[in-house]
Amino acid sequence: MTEVEEPEQPTTINEEYDLWVSNVPMMYDFVSETRLTWPSLTVQWLPTEMQPREVDGQQLLRQELLIGTLTTDNEPNYLKIAAIDLPENVTSSKPSVSDDAKENELSHRQSKIKIVRKFKHEQEVTRARYMPQSPNIIATLNGAGIVYIFDRNIKEKDHGAIASFSYHKENGYGLAFNPTVSGQLLSASDDGTVALWDVTSTANKSPSQTFDVHTDIVNDCKWHEFQSSLFGTVSEDNTLIIHDTNSDRAIQKLSVSSAFNTLAFSKRSENLLAAAGTDSNVYLYDLRRLQKPLHSMAGHEDSVTSLEFSPHQDGLLTSSGSDRRIIMWDLFNIGAEQQPDDAYDGVPELFMMHGGHRSPVNEFSHNSNVPWLMCSVEEENVLQIWKPANKIVRPPQPPADFDITTLE
Repeated sequence: MTEVEEPEQPTTINEEYDLWVSNVPMMYDFVSETRLTWPSLTVQWLPTEMQPREVDGQQLLRQELLIGTLTTDNEPNYLKIAAIDLPENVTSSKPSVSDDAKENELSHRQSKIKIVRKFKHEQEVTRARYMPQSPNIIATLNGAGIVYIFDRNIKEKDHGAIASFSYHKENGYGLAFNPTVSGQLLSASDDGTVALWDVTSTANKSPSQTFDVHTDIVNDCKWHEFQSSLFGTVSEDNTLIIHDTNSDRAIQKLSVSSAFNTLAFSKRSENLLAAAGTDSNVYLYDLRRLQKPLHSMAGHEDSVTSLEFSPHQDGLLTSSGSDRRIIMWDLFNIGAEQQPDDAYDGVPELFMMHGGHRSPVNEFSHNSNVPWLMCSVEEENVLQIWKPANKIVRPPQPPADFDITTLE
């Protein structure tokens, strides 16, 4: 009798995680995983002085990050500042140790985050962002759409927010400080509104401007990195809109078939914009010709929820999503030739996939001090800090004739 082959069973999430753990020594120079008491919907590295200190004969560099809480109705919520002490070889760009030595070293790294400061917070922290021009000033957004401002310079133990701003009527996830104008803060809400605040004037509780151009939930808002008056928003109304604070009307509007959840402006090219959302693809756009994408990248298997360009590497874009994955994209590899075996692993621009999370990724952040050092939080209370191995993270280099805005 002919034997009937049984269909291959799909890999479980825990089996995928175990496989990822087994590959950590080959793929990473550093991995730290911490189970938080409560989930954090947000995470962002804080700019921290690069001054190593000696602890038990070892040089350690402390880095700090923002997280929040999403608790039950009976438990208080907090904005928290966490810290991790990293070995000097993790924070440098020196070549990695050999694989055998590194495997032993990784197995003994037990760096865990410590909560060094916390602020009482009304309702859950949906987003937390520091002001680039004054990093001790931190803004948050809560489940009612209220914006809070905190000041780390105030040392009282139980000190709360120094100001709150109310305009939105519903929850929100869009929050962004202007990188070029001090004190300008954008917030976006599920009620379809976007507000611009001047946080340097805490006595004024009204928005400087409001933008009511969307007809559904506003999923994200981001400032342009070079032009101080430009910002973008994406919404469940299937539009991406470019705004100018000098105008009362949208200056560009793109309608798409599937809603975008997130967008990001390039930190190197003033015309390059990325957006992604419910169809799982990441799209690249030229602001001068917004109606047609330059390129789309497939790699995620579910909605993409966060996008960020690297602050260090030109052409490096990172995305995360509900598929539990974080993908680094090397835009300079778009269109590169592939061997058939390589094509099985994804498109040529898919540089690295971080598969260490076992539930949807809420948010991630690039460290502005240490190239390639990342942090990420997931729905199931886990915070990971990780750095890909130096041997695989050569800085992306464009071909001499490469122009991202000529892609079709």
